[in-house]
Amino acid sequence: METLRTQIDEIDKNLVELFEKRMELSLQIAAYKMRNNLPILNEKREAEVIEKNLSKLKNKDFEGEFIEFFKTIMHLSKQVQIRAFNEHGITIKGV
Repeated sequence: METLRTQIDEIDKNLVELFEKRMELSLQIAAYKMRNNLPILNEKREAEVIEKNLSKLKNKDFEGEFIEFFKTIMHLSKQVQIRAFNEHGITIKGV
């Protein structure tokens, strides 16, 4: 059991680093969207991200959880972008 937990701890460490990188990139995307007057929500892009990454999933038994995982990540990315828009005094509609 301890060996398994150690492996999970290592994966969690990597997830934290990747999460931070993704959120930092989300802030850069928010800046681009603000400069170019683009909406935060891009449903087509979200569907593409899920489909592209789903094709990389080896164990299809986890497909439902995998989709939920990516939807959650994208939701958090949008939250970061909304916060950035709000900090610049830009009102968000229909996110």
